[in-house]
Amino acid sequence: MGSGKYTEEDPIKIDLKTICDKAYNEDLSTRQIQVRYWKRLKYYWNNFSQVFWSEAENSYKIWGQGADSAGAEDQSYYDRPVNVFKAFLETIIAALSVNIPAISCAPDDADNPNDIATAKAGNKISELLYKHNNVIFLWLQALYIYCTEGLIAMYVYTDADEKYGTYKEKKYKDESVTGYFCPSCKKQLDEEMVIQAKMISEQLKVKFDPNENDVELQDYDDEKPLNLGDEVLEPVVCPECAIAIDPNLAQSTLMIPRFNGTTTKAKSRVCMEVYGGLYVKVANYAKKQADTPYLGWFFETSYVNVLEAYPDLWDKIDKSGWASNQGSDPIEQYARLNIQYRGTVPDDNVSMKTYWLRPASYNWLETKEKAQALKKKYPNGVKVVIVQDVIAEVCSESLDDHWVLTQNPTSDYLNHEPLGEILVNIQDIINDLISLTLQLIEHGIPENWVDPSVVAVDAINQREVIPGAYSPIKQGMGNKKVSDAFYATQAASVSPEIFQFYKIINELGQFVSGALPAIFGGTMQGAGGETAAAYAQAKGMSLQRLQTPWKMLTIWWKKVFGVAIPAYMKCIVEDEKFVKKNEQGDFVNVFIEKAELSGTIGSVELENAEQLPITEEQQRDLILQLMTLNNAEVFEALAAPENLPWIRKIVRIPQFRLPGEDDRQKEYEEIKELINSVPIPLGMPMVEPGMEENPNVQENPEQPNQPMEPQFAPSVPIDPILDNHKVASEIDRSWLVGDAGRLAKVKNPDGYMNVLLHYQQHIAELNKQMAVMQMTQAAQQTGPNGKDQNTSGSKGQGPGKMKDKSNGNPV
Repeated sequence: MGSGKYTEEDPIKIDLKTICDKAYNEDLSTRQIQVRYWKRLKYYWNNFSQVFWSEAENSYKIWGQGADSAGAEDQSYYDRPVNVFKAFLETIIAALSVNIPAISCAPDDADNPNDIATAKAGNKISELLYKHNNVIFLWLQALYIYCTEGLIAMYVYTDADEKYGTYKEKKYKDESVTGYFCPSCKKQLDEEMVIQAKMISEQLKVKFDPNENDVELQDYDDEKPLNLGDEVLEPVVCPECAIAIDPNLAQSTLMIPRFNGTTTKAKSRVCMEVYGGLYVKVANYAKKQADTPYLGWFFETSYVNVLEAYPDLWDKIDKSGWASNQGSDPIEQYARLNIQYRGTVPDDNVSMKTYWLRPASYNWLETKEKAQALKKKYPNGVKVVIVQDVIAEVCSESLDDHWVLTQNPTSDYLNHEPLGEILVNIQDIINDLISLTLQLIEHGIPENWVDPSVVAVDAINQREVIPGAYSPIKQGMGNKKVSDAFYATQAASVSPEIFQFYKIINELGQFVSGALPAIFGGTMQGAGGETAAAYAQAKGMSLQRLQTPWKMLTIWWKKVFGVAIPAYMKCIVEDEKFVKKNEQGDFVNVFIEKAELSGTIGSVELENAEQLPITEEQQRDLILQLMTLNNAEVFEALAAPENLPWIRKIVRIPQFRLPGEDDRQKEYEEIKELINSVPIPLGMPMVEPGMEENPNVQENPEQPNQPMEPQFAPSVPIDPILDNHKVASEIDRSWLVGDAGRLAKVKNPDGYMNVLLHYQQHIAELNKQMAVMQMTQAAQQTGPNGKDQNTSGSKGQGPGKMKDKSNGNPV
């Protein structure tokens, strides 16, 4: 950024520009070294590991290309790098991205129903933010930045656009109105009401005048109508708040908002973007996010995009492109330049710099008075957008409301070395080994020399080589031998130590990066390394190396949603709805009601974030291990209707059918139909003769003086013959006590009652079947004469003893 004095007349902007210049130039030389290292890792990732820094162009150049690489053409013939740098890092990224951590909100007060409802709404908001922001992409990009730049910064902001939807907002216009207004609720009163209140006051004054001799002592109650002889007077009250109208109320003038139609407005959406050190600058001395007095976000874009966002800059910025981009650092620009430009530069790009300044940064100003003025105007911080050297936007924004930075537990400061830095030397050594090995192999083919005075070289070159053919020689050789006309140079041999050294370097790369063979299924060495159990054990031990970055990322992730969820709660204007798939694979609506957001979220936590996520292969191995336990409770849990879809997903065989799968799907379809209809009334229950005193009100015999309730049946009856009542009842009960059932009990009581009646029918039929089974078993144990078949009626034989059919002895 240029150091020229800002020329606009606004003193606030002049002071803010001074602070931004100070933030940019702080540790500038250190910043330039940092961006050079980060840019080099970007080249390595994109398979350009033969690079060097050009001081003339302030950028990296690829070896063997351009004027700076003169004389390198011969050597570049042997440069065939294999990108192990990217391979190792991609292995780690894949291991850390099996699953995205799930968010769970906790209420601020567990005894406050509003806080509990808001926490549950926060869980739904997190699901919606996952859908809006494609969090799988964000998570992978964050891992890529961790490997190539170190510090990860998430930018959270609210964007309003009609592509997100629209809503109607009522418009009101203030009007000056003169009349009578209730002093309590400010409602305008009819003049007749005030006149009537005055008349009642006058009559009371006459009736209770102390000069009259006919006044009788009465008990006066404000809440009872007044009895003035034959006339009963009701007190005049405000129709809005029911406060008695003062008879001495005078006219006044108020500004009252009047409805003036509706307007269509764009809905807002909370957006998230992730960046690394090339785009974000923080103080190098900051140990945590609160320590940096500023955050700078830098990037390049075409000036047409800038003018679209800030039309006022049309005549204030230079549109001639990259070469005349004022106030820019060439090292910064080239570090962020797309590698695809390959030495060229974009035509119309300008640099945009956005700063979030904490109040502490105001102390960079030359006087205390100026700093205090900024703290008074922007007490929570300020956002400043600068294009080239022109301030485009200034607004009040807090840094911590929009940015969340990672804090590496293995580093003392926010800015830390990226994971890929430790693999640079490994990649360089492997490049040299490959180049030397190729040269040795090529020089291993000996060079042959031949005497053209003895051998007819031209004749041999012009004919096809045929096995057993005769090759011509020249005449006049004298006593010379044909063998004397040939000579072969000594061939270079490839030492086996090269391959051993390559193996050592590859193992060192795996060790320092943590990308061990067990993670990506590579060959393991050692006794017993070929068994599945050994592979599983080695993989579990290998993944322990990744626990530190995993925990760092999950802590950062929950902080991100600790900012994003409250931001969404602030911008929601009406109830929202989104669609998702439930555990049964059906599409369901999920509602976020604005009324649920009146409470407070205490914290945002992660579900099962302590351990690394396991893959489907590991889950399948775990299921197989559980099945080998031969435990009835384990089998019952695995066979539960709720677990059937999960087991089917783990098995991943389309033709594999699970018992009860069709019964489960049928019951979920019936629940969906039940909640969209109402129970069928059956009328009043039958009562015994003589118990009816009033045909319209029937008493419950168990609770006297209590009317009996009418009977209902579910709109979808059960099928006593085909239904699997055990599976169906379990599914119904799970739905009734789950989140969907509890919500339906409040929002859709008819649908909830419909499912409950359906569940009761399944239970009744299940009990009936069990009773029949018990009766059948009892009949099988009882003979035709009514005696128990397990006991003998013979004299002298004690009860409970049976005879062995083979010899008649008691068993």
